[in-house]
Amino acid sequence: MPPKSGSNRSNRSAVIGMNRCLGLFLSLAIVCMSSAVFAKTDSELIKKLEILEARIAELEGRLESMSGPGNEIKDHGTNRKNSHSDMKLKQGSPATQADNKLEKKPVALGVRTTDLEGVPEDKGWHDTELEGHHFGRNKFHGGVTLKQDSFFGFQTILDAGYEVADNIDFTFYSWLWTSPNFGRSRVISGPEGTQVDAGGNGLWTEVGMGLNFRFLNDALTINPQIGMLNGALLSSRVVGRGIRAAEGVVPSITLTYDDDFLTGQMYLAYYLAIRDERARDFIHNWVYVGIKPALFNYKNVPVSSIGVHWEHLRFHKDRIDGNTGTVYNWIGPYVEFALPMSLALRFAAGADLKGEVSKEFYQASIKLHF
Repeated sequence: MPPKSGSNRSNRSAVIGMNRCLGLFLSLAIVCMSSAVFAKTDSELIKKLEILEARIAELEGRLESMSGPGNEIKDHGTNRKNSHSDMKLKQGSPATQADNKLEKKPVALGVRTTDLEGVPEDKGWHDTELEGHHFGRNKFHGGVTLKQDSFFGFQTILDAGYEVADNIDFTFYSWLWTSPNFGRSRVISGPEGTQVDAGGNGLWTEVGMGLNFRFLNDALTINPQIGMLNGALLSSRVVGRGIRAAEGVVPSITLTYDDDFLTGQMYLAYYLAIRDERARDFIHNWVYVGIKPALFNYKNVPVSSIGVHWEHLRFHKDRIDGNTGTVYNWIGPYVEFALPMSLALRFAAGADLKGEVSKEFYQASIKLHF
């Protein structure tokens, strides 16, 4: 006898109910297993992060010991800010807390490489401020000037200064004169009697040092210096007959004023012979005064200043023949240009009031500031 339709429906309902219960059970089992796996994964991740944090803390301790007493490992202020902001983060899952720890620790390692590696081999004495020599590059200034005029010819000048106290610099310079008239000469016999043939050996070489005092926020500087002359100009009756080291000394003083609108300089030097015949002394001085475009509210003008230049050279003492007097007396306008790469170009020209060397003069210079 075939089964009744009612019993068949009951069996199907029972089967469907069992299938649903079995599916629900399997789903709950999968969820539980997944939670256990995820919990286990989070636990392992936290343990690994704790180990990493301990290693980072150990490395920080080693870095602090390597930095030496009194030297703090600097993080440029970033670690303090980051740690303060991290404390404000809401407490989330263990993985989120671990991520926050990872974000904070590498910032603490932002130390200067020079604190860890020492001084590179290519560093000079002026870069070794960290090693106790205290020669800071920011305290150093100077420049190289290439100069030429109608009397002295070509010259190269190096001037530099180093701050040794507040508003006081130690200064030094080297002035290389290249005119062959100041060098070694040969006395020869010619058709008109004895003649002097000037040469290029034993050229005048001047070096010196002093102190530079700065006032009015560095607008005014007073720089007394003492220099030493080497060559063949001051010490012999015949110029260039002998080449001598330290044939003379040069006490000098330079006053400079420079602000946003005005500039000016006064220079005075005495060239004193101190060896052998002590044949001759000189006085060399100049004054220039200029104004800047900013005074007239001119902008984007490459002219640094424009003004008047006066320069004077005196044959002050002749211990051989007694012939003294002014060698040249220049006066004329000048203009100075400000160029890129810390360069300055200056040109002056005008009349020689003495008029014996020439009726006119010219002088050009280009200086590289560093």
